[in-house]
Amino acid sequence: MFKDALGKDIVKLHKYNAEKDDQSLSSAFYERVLDIFKQLDDLPIDLPILTETLIGTTVSKFKMCKQQQVSTTARALIKKWKKTAKAAGMPSGSTGAKSTNTTPAKSKPAAVNKTSNATKRASITKPAVSAVATASAPDPPAWKELPKLRKNVCTKMYTLLKTSETTLKFKEVPDATIIQFATDIESSINEYGNNDRQKYSEKARSLTFNLKKNVNLCSQILGEGVSPQKLITMTAQQLATTEKLKQMQDVVKKTQDARLLNWEEQNEDKINEMCGIKGELLQASLFTCGRCKSTKTTSTQKQTRSADEPMTVFVFCINCGNRWKC
Repeated sequence: MFKDALGKDIVKLHKYNAEKDDQSLSSAFYERVLDIFKQLDDLPIDLPILTETLIGTTVSKFKMCKQQQVSTTARALIKKWKKTAKAAGMPSGSTGAKSTNTTPAKSKPAAVNKTSNATKRASITKPAVSAVATASAPDPPAWKELPKLRKNVCTKMYTLLKTSETTLKFKEVPDATIIQFATDIESSINEYGNNDRQKYSEKARSLTFNLKKNVNLCSQILGEGVSPQKLITMTAQQLATTEKLKQMQDVVKKTQDARLLNWEEQNEDKINEMCGIKGELLQASLFTCGRCKSTKTTSTQKQTRSADEPMTVFVFCINCGNRWKC
């Protein structure tokens, strides 16, 4: 019980020490700490007590105390307990552990295993990727003299054309022909850029994106339906896929229709269908005939009075032919 009480007291003192500044603590606090350290030094503390109470972990936190006598005493205690633990068979540096076979001893090999596994995966993956890149990307003599950016564009164009040939099951095109197409496309981009790096990069990115999305466009290049010079001057609509072009046309049509003044009249059937108006409701009106009580009426508005007065509504009953104004 006395040993447990000492452990609790040292934990409380350490917590108080962490919450307060060392400069603001009184001498009574340090005297209390030194008294507990002296009692701990006199006790016959062995390895089971150290592993069960973890008192070494708590005392070691006082080694950095600004009061020199407290830090020196704490270091001496830790050194003594390390010798005791080492004599009992525990490796050095493990006095704060719960047992000789705790997780810290196992966690290090696990970390090493993870690192070694990651290294193995990286060593396996990297050569595979480089091998694929070497096999898919040629390096003709004409590209070796080009700067790195232009060479990368040539390689990208070759890859896109080669992929589209496989995807569409296009008639077999000689590899030298595909290389020539890629070289001509890059040369046309370079002429379009006219030594402007930003303009060159924007055009290269635009063509790369469209050729990647529009496989049919690649087949037109391989079939010599579209020359590299013509490819550079094609508009966004011409470069787009069939689905994208249809979407663009639908948007344009909806925008144009929305500007029409008689849009409601032209789309009356669609509006009635969406609102669920059918049958007799199609002939219904906001006005009810006072003679036959029918709602089959039509109405028109005219400005018969001064401009600051509301318009006059003329109503005609389709059922009985009655006319009135309101």
